[in-house]
Amino acid sequence: MLHLSEIHGAATHLAVVAIPLYAVVLLLARLRIAPWLSAAEPWVGGGAVAGILIAGLTGLLVRGQSQTTLRGSDISVGTWHFWLGIVLALLVLGVVGWRWRATRRLARGGPAWALVAGAGAALVLVVAQGYLGGRMTYQQAVGIQDGGQLAQSASGAARLQTAMATGTPMVRAGQQAFSEQGLGCAACHGDQAQGLRGPRLAGGVELEEFRGVHGSGLFPPQIVSDRDFAAINAWLKTLGR
Repeated sequence: MLHLSEIHGAATHLAVVAIPLYAVVLLLARLRIAPWLSAAEPWVGGGAVAGILIAGLTGLLVRGQSQTTLRGSDISVGTWHFWLGIVLALLVLGVVGWRWRATRRLARGGPAWALVAGAGAALVLVVAQGYLGGRMTYQQAVGIQDGGQLAQSASGAARLQTAMATGTPMVRAGQQAFSEQGLGCAACHGDQAQGLRGPRLAGGVELEEFRGVHGSGLFPPQIVSDRDFAAINAWLKTLGR
C-alpha cells in the first residue's frame, strides 16, 4: 500500500530537479546565453511550483507521523526541515510570480539580478532542506514503514528480552527498557513517565493505544513484542496515575 511519505518523497524529487534547473535558466536568460531557453522557462518554473506545492502539502500530512517517530530533541531536525520548506515555498512562489508578471509586461533585458539571486537562494535552501531530510530518512528512518530510529529500538528490545530471560523481575526490566538507555521512551515521556513532548504514561497504557501510535514507527511489533510491552507497562502501573 502506498504510504504518504512515499508520495512526499516523489514530490520532493520533482522540486529538487526543477528548482536548480530554473535558477540556471534564469541566469542564462540574464546573461543572454542560449535565448532558445526562453520557451522552456515557463515549463521549468511551472515544474518548480508544482513540485514545491505537492511536496509542501504532503509534507504537512506526514509531519505528524514524523513527530511520533523522532525521539526527544531529535524533533528539532524535523522542525528545521519543516520551516525551511515553508521559506523555500514562499521564495519559489515569489520568484516565479515576479518573473511571470515581468514577462507579461514584456520587460526587456532578461530577468533582474534580484530574481536570479532569489533563485540562487532557493537553490541553497533546497540543498539545506535535502540534507536535513536525508538525515531524517537515513539516520533516523523517518518515513520508512515499520521504521523509525530502529537501531536503538532493536538494541533496547534485545536487552529487555535478555534481562527477562535471565531472571530480572518484569517490573525492573520494564523500567530499564523505558529509560533513554533502553528503548528510549523516557526521551519523550520523561524519566518517570510524567510526560514531556509525549503524553503522561504513569499508571499504564493500553496495548491498542501503544500500537496505534507506534505500530508503524519507533516500536513495530516485529521489534517490540506484546511481552516486551507488558514488561514496560508493569513498571508504568507501579507509578500510579
